[in-house]
Amino acid sequence: MFPELTSIELWVVSNGIGAVAFALLTLFLVLIEPHHSAVRPLAAACGVNTLWLGLLAAAPLIGAGGPVLDLAETTRNGMWLVLASSLLPSFPGRATRPLLIGVALGLPLLLLVYLAWRLASTSVVGSPMSGHSFLFAVGATLTSFWALVLVEQTWRVGGTDRRWAIKYLCLALMTLFVYDFLMYSFALVYAHIDINVWDARGAVNALAAPMIAIAAMRHASWSARVGMSHQAVFRSGTVLAVGVYLVIVALGSYYIRRFGGSWGSVAAVFFLAATTIGLFVLLASAQIRAHLRVFINKHLFSYKYDYREEWLALTRRLSHQEAGVDPYGRAIRAVAQLLDSPAGALWLDRDDRFVVVAEWNLLKATEIELPVDSELATFLHESGWIVDFRESGDVSAAASALALTRPFRELPRARLLLPLFAEERLLGFMVLAEPRAQYRLGWEELDLLKTLGRQVGVFLDQQESNQALTQARQFEAFNQLTAFLMHDLKNIAGQQSLILQNAERHKHNPAFVDDMILTVDNSVARMQEVLRQLERVSAGPRQGGRVAIDALVAEVLDNLAGTSPVPERQDDGCEAIVIADRERFAMVLRHVIKNAQDATGRDGWVGVRATVEVGTVAIAVSDNGEGMTPAFIRDSLFKPFFSTKSARGMGIGAYQARDFARGAGGDVAVDSTPGVGTVFTLRLPVAESEHGPNGELNGDTGGAQQP
Repeated sequence: MFPELTSIELWVVSNGIGAVAFALLTLFLVLIEPHHSAVRPLAAACGVNTLWLGLLAAAPLIGAGGPVLDLAETTRNGMWLVLASSLLPSFPGRATRPLLIGVALGLPLLLLVYLAWRLASTSVVGSPMSGHSFLFAVGATLTSFWALVLVEQTWRVGGTDRRWAIKYLCLALMTLFVYDFLMYSFALVYAHIDINVWDARGAVNALAAPMIAIAAMRHASWSARVGMSHQAVFRSGTVLAVGVYLVIVALGSYYIRRFGGSWGSVAAVFFLAATTIGLFVLLASAQIRAHLRVFINKHLFSYKYDYREEWLALTRRLSHQEAGVDPYGRAIRAVAQLLDSPAGALWLDRDDRFVVVAEWNLLKATEIELPVDSELATFLHESGWIVDFRESGDVSAAASALALTRPFRELPRARLLLPLFAEERLLGFMVLAEPRAQYRLGWEELDLLKTLGRQVGVFLDQQESNQALTQARQFEAFNQLTAFLMHDLKNIAGQQSLILQNAERHKHNPAFVDDMILTVDNSVARMQEVLRQLERVSAGPRQGGRVAIDALVAEVLDNLAGTSPVPERQDDGCEAIVIADRERFAMVLRHVIKNAQDATGRDGWVGVRATVEVGTVAIAVSDNGEGMTPAFIRDSLFKPFFSTKSARGMGIGAYQARDFARGAGGDVAVDSTPGVGTVFTLRLPVAESEHGPNGELNGDTGGAQQP
């Protein structure tokens, strides 16, 4: 069993252990390298810490009071702050290091001045050995916190070798000042210091002595010049802001407890809980962090951006594959996150129109398209102008850009339009929303954006080239497959024809001969039809003739009458004529109807309606199937060789339909709602009327096309 000790005896033993430990450490530092520039400040700080702990241990014997102990502790803190300041890196041409050191030395100096003339005030420390005042406790809390800031800065900006050398010294300083910070901050909140915490302070100091000894043996040039990144300052600034916030909370809690009367303690607890929740809310706010970052970059650095870090961050985001985000989405987020923008959209060239290929939190952007030969596209290509929608328009170029970008400026929260270039070619552009922390675009932002536009443009151009190469290879494989099928089918057709030619020898068996001839004739007809279709795919589109829409739709529906669900005609006839390859037209329409049947299932419904709309024939195929999402329609529906039918198709039906319609001077439109159904519309221009002498149309418009 340990002997029972009074509080004063524990105080003496604890501080005595600390004093002995630091006395041995000081002797060790003096003996190993007394003249080394890195060891002398450390030895001095340890020596002062030894005297302070010795004074605390001897205080009951010599009757040292509060002012003496306050002066000794302030001197001890000041020496440790001098040491921590000496470890800070140098910043040529900047005021960062003098600012940190100035605050580090200013705090203990202010405390010393205060102790020289302090007036009596309410005690907040419950130890009988202390005369600490409330104001001294505030000063000690701030001093401890600033010491931790200096330690954090020293550790964060050091390289691997430097961290190895200073690791244990930083841990030792954290041991000393984290303990002091917690002790005094709790004193401010609860109006007293726990007597056990106060008595154990000296022994806790003794724990730091071995770590300082280890650090002394690794002392290789603690004062090396190390650069400080913007991110390091931002994090340290956040820590400093949190520390100031906590001190303010402690002051508020103290005054509530002191002047609150009978409800003061309850109100102080509630105030502490509410302000702690408020702190977490503030730390979680991206807008607050953005404002703090802008403030730090503006006032502490010559340049707002750490260009090396920005370039590395952009490269990392572009190369990082995230589930559900394609390369176009990554490009938007990479640029937006560098500017603290919460939304954006990307336009790229698709069939001579700039259309949205990806958007992030900017849904209405999908409604805007821009021809590649438009005035705005020409302006962006020639000037490379980054359009800031908040510009006043007092510059001619800015005025022109603002006038041309009206649809984009009307997007919710839209702030700027960034053109994207690849080899001096306008690849597309990006619209970004207002940053969380509003600021004016200066020359640094514009230079950074131009660099981003070039790098992201090259990235997207490579993506486009990769996709085009993949499609070209797939088409090549498809053409090779077509050639093989044609070769095999021609051989089979030749064999069947030979059988027909030799059938004369066996005509004495009428039943056999009739059955054989019928079978062979049907197989030859089927194979020749396949050959004709494959030849059209390989050779490309043929010159079209006049096609009657009414007869074509009726023919296709008759061919599909035995399928399920049976497609229903929903119009009363359509007398329009179009110019197109009739066989290919029929094949495309069959594909569209078959896709609708596959989407609905056997119990579904499919309708076909042909109408004339201002010089255009519209053939709409409707179904009540599962529908498609806008993202699937935009990104996958018209992509060749992309199929949701697995082995049942090669994924070229919708692509062929659009290719056929555009080749005939028209286009396709898709209106689909998931869970409701889809309307797939083919639009073709109406042919000019041609009448014979008797008022009849020339040519066969109901069946075969003209040669």
